[in-house]
Amino acid sequence: MRAICLTKYGSIDNFIRTDIPTPAPKRGQVRVRVHSSAVGPADFKVAMGLVKFLHGRKFPMVLGYDFSGVVDGVGERQSRWKIGDSVFGFLPYGPGNNQGAFAEFLIAHEDQVAMKPASISHEQAAASATATLTALQGLRGEGNLPLVKSHVLITGASGAVGSTSITVAKKLGAYVTAVGSQRGLELAKRHGADIVIDRKQSDILEQADHSYDVIFDAAAAYRWSQWKTKLKPGGRFVTPLPSPAFAADKLLSLFASSSAQFVGIVKSRNKDLELLAKWLGEGFEVSIDSTLPVREVAKGVLQYQKRDFVGRIVVDVANGF
Repeated sequence: MRAICLTKYGSIDNFIRTDIPTPAPKRGQVRVRVHSSAVGPADFKVAMGLVKFLHGRKFPMVLGYDFSGVVDGVGERQSRWKIGDSVFGFLPYGPGNNQGAFAEFLIAHEDQVAMKPASISHEQAAASATATLTALQGLRGEGNLPLVKSHVLITGASGAVGSTSITVAKKLGAYVTAVGSQRGLELAKRHGADIVIDRKQSDILEQADHSYDVIFDAAAAYRWSQWKTKLKPGGRFVTPLPSPAFAADKLLSLFASSSAQFVGIVKSRNKDLELLAKWLGEGFEVSIDSTLPVREVAKGVLQYQKRDFVGRIVVDVANGF
């Protein structure tokens, strides 16, 4: 099969198009012919060698976690899915994963995909998976939503996780304040934010004039200690990617009325994906910045490195080689 592979860590110039063996599904697995994927932070960080623990270390390495496509093969005694089903999801983050979605085919566990609603495109499905489940598992799990009349502040409103988190928080019944770059504030409003704040304003803490049940730092740009006075008693500061100072904040928060929480590695849970599929069928939408053919995936990784995007960068795999 055709794939875009990374030959070594350290540079986007190390992506090449090559042919690798087509995988065969084993018991409890399905093979998916990939239609669409998306570039995310893990692709950039793994490619640069910054977080090698998020992927297997076999070269040539195929990156790409999010996917949407069609079941092309099923493993022994696998009855949940049949050939021709349109499914979506994302591959697990961790050293046991030695494959990626920037290839014609991938193998997925039967319990880690969901049926793609017929009313949405493969592009939208691929764009939605990791971003939405990160938001859902962070807000509902570590953030303890839904709460009655909860007030949530979300940072990184112009990013994929941040903008999607606004919609998820609204789905969970929250009143949302969004913090983002100037060009991302309109996006935040489209996703349903009740209040928007330009992150470059010097008085950002003063503008955030509410007490919050949850502060979801989707941008991974702040600390609990910066925002603790804005949290209600029992409130939670939740980050998907802790800074080096997170451990100190976590310790200090043990003696405070609010806490610092870490989402951890997002899990591709069928139950969560099915909830997302339901939302997508009802009109839930993840913002897409642009779509690139898979042969140009290095440009998408560079775009991510420069933070030159608003929403998700989608990758066309089916027609992009």
